[in-house]
Amino acid sequence: MDIASSSQNKNEFVYRSLLEAIRCGAHPTGSRLPSERELADQYSCSRITIRHALDKLGKKQVIRRLQGNGTFVNGIDPLPSSDFRVGLVLDAEEDELYNDPWLSELLYGMISAGGRQPFTISVIPVAKGETIVSSLERRGQKLYDYNGFVAARALSAEEIETLCTVELPFVLLQNENLKRNHSYVSIDNTKGTYLAASHLLAIGCRHLFFMLPENSQQFVDRIKGFQQALREAGLPANSESFIRTVGEDDCADAERIIEEMLARGVAFDGLLLGTDGCAYSVVSTLRKHSIQVPDDVSVVMWDDFPWVSKALRLPLSVVRQPFREQIVSAIEILMSQRGAAKLSNIQRIIQPSLIIRCSCRTPNNN
Repeated sequence: MDIASSSQNKNEFVYRSLLEAIRCGAHPTGSRLPSERELADQYSCSRITIRHALDKLGKKQVIRRLQGNGTFVNGIDPLPSSDFRVGLVLDAEEDELYNDPWLSELLYGMISAGGRQPFTISVIPVAKGETIVSSLERRGQKLYDYNGFVAARALSAEEIETLCTVELPFVLLQNENLKRNHSYVSIDNTKGTYLAASHLLAIGCRHLFFMLPENSQQFVDRIKGFQQALREAGLPANSESFIRTVGEDDCADAERIIEEMLARGVAFDGLLLGTDGCAYSVVSTLRKHSIQVPDDVSVVMWDDFPWVSKALRLPLSVVRQPFREQIVSAIEILMSQRGAAKLSNIQRIIQPSLIIRCSCRTPNNN
């Protein structure tokens, strides 16, 4: 073993040993830890090794270091309280929260969950460049103010390690690449797209396009569902032929894409639109060109956000994601972990539904 590897292993050993000593109560919450020199003597190591371990514990908020006063233990156990406090972690700026229809669905779901079991929930918006810990610190809070978290944003590996280290339960609503190793409640995106594409094909559409954000967590699963429906209908399933991607400004991108398709004479009679912004822009642009929905083009939108249908004065067919059921299930998982000696990974997949309205033509008017 080389010197660097040995030093790294010693750092990790001291860190884990101190963490376990705090967890088992050898260093109770609020108590002052021995000095760096005393800890170095105790672990037969250098003060630099101790400092590395304390720095790591500080980043996890297990301890707090007060200059001139020493190092104190925050503790790692959830607050003993009859009130179960849940943090809903969102990828958003503060001023974006109140205009987000998806958040509204989650909030309605939380109200429903609150009627079954008493708990309180706080929304934790994490701005770009922040982590859960830094966002809480900005508000004068810490991880231990909560009994668990629902992550409605993609957590980084470091954030997940922090939550696992301090043994606070959390449930993922996103993070497709990490959900197999942690508790999650996912919506079957492959099935949702398959249902929508199959319906468009069943009513006679043969030139289908799917417009969706390329950077979404669900991109690959949704493409799979679309391809499956095309293959079952005996149509080419090459994704390059039917996929159109949009960026952060989905409204502007959707308008530009449709304008380009019309200018090039691209034939299409069925559209599956992956965001509410895409749906509004596409239908509005089609109307400018006197192309009627559903007489000329049938449209299905992902997510049942009513504002789009109201703004367009057209009840849109939708793939409805059960966000309320998703958040209720996530909170149930969190509360089932309460008081558990060891956290379990509980994983659930919820099925979306297809709701047919006026934006899809009927088979007899093809």
